[in-house]
Amino acid sequence: MNALDRYVGRIALGAFGVALAFFLFLSTLVDLLNSLPSYINKAKEQGIGNFDFALYLGLYYVKLVPVLFNLVAPFAVVIAGMFTVARLQQANEVVPMLFVGRSIYAVLRPVLAVGMLAALGMVCCWQWVVPQFGEGLASAQSFLKDGKKVHEGIVHEVRDSGQFFYAKKFDPTARTLEEASLLQQGALAADCTLLVAARAVWDDAKQDWRLEQGWLKDGAVDKPVQWLGRPDLTPALLLRECRDTIDPELLSYTDLGEMVQARPFRADIRLAFHHHITWPLACVLLLLLSLPMAVYYERGSRIGRLLWAIGLCGAFVLVDMTCQSLGQRGTIEGPWMHPVMAAWMPTILFGSLGLVLYSGTKT
Repeated sequence: MNALDRYVGRIALGAFGVALAFFLFLSTLVDLLNSLPSYINKAKEQGIGNFDFALYLGLYYVKLVPVLFNLVAPFAVVIAGMFTVARLQQANEVVPMLFVGRSIYAVLRPVLAVGMLAALGMVCCWQWVVPQFGEGLASAQSFLKDGKKVHEGIVHEVRDSGQFFYAKKFDPTARTLEEASLLQQGALAADCTLLVAARAVWDDAKQDWRLEQGWLKDGAVDKPVQWLGRPDLTPALLLRECRDTIDPELLSYTDLGEMVQARPFRADIRLAFHHHITWPLACVLLLLLSLPMAVYYERGSRIGRLLWAIGLCGAFVLVDMTCQSLGQRGTIEGPWMHPVMAAWMPTILFGSLGLVLYSGTKT
């Protein structure tokens, strides 16, 4: 990158940082104002003091920052791009760049690079950062909304070996199970065994579940058992098994990919997996739609072109939300729109329009 690229890039990065901070603050404030009364009621029902509740809520929103970043990053990129072009034109710096032979695409190249970096940051955040807080966020959301910190109805099946595990309740924070049972099928009916326990606690040293009131029933004599004998059923694995009740925004690409294979008929999971791919692309797509509108040379055309850019970006978001709704809802035969089509259609349509508009940017 030459000096002009670095100059424009610094402006774009600074504007992106300010816009991102504003959107993160605004998203947190809106969510807090909308949900605070219900949060306070849940805290009173659980007997939590004001200081403990404020600390709990503060930690919850700190953990929510990576999720909000993935949500608002494309909009922050658009604001940064529009501000960068407006600042360059306000200082009469675009025309001299064009006069010395620099194309408009070279002028806008650092802005697109910032969009690509933001998209890459969203991908890395979804894959490695968000899952680190996913367990705590899922428990916190369940507690703040429903007054519960546990997941109910956990099922894990290994059909090849004939093992079926079920637990009535699972607390990922305390790593405990309630009313757990493990069915082991054999070649004959007499070979089947059933292990039941009133409660189970994960033991890090043993890497297994320590049972309370555990009994092994093999059809003849019931005998007490102390360990589940399934070290592969880690709390992390069970948390993935209860992903059905967790917001897909808290899941990584790996988690969603495993869920797609385990539940191929779940349209909402397949849609979430593909939307994890298409939404980071919106960082570049929205720039392709808005930057041609930001570049102007005529007097009195600034407001109109700005409104056109906002309208195109708003249309993309509206179409994307509509397709997501159609891809998740439908009849018993299936959703109204195939989940892959619902995830990719807005990107393909508006991406094609963005390429046409960007290639026709005035020079």
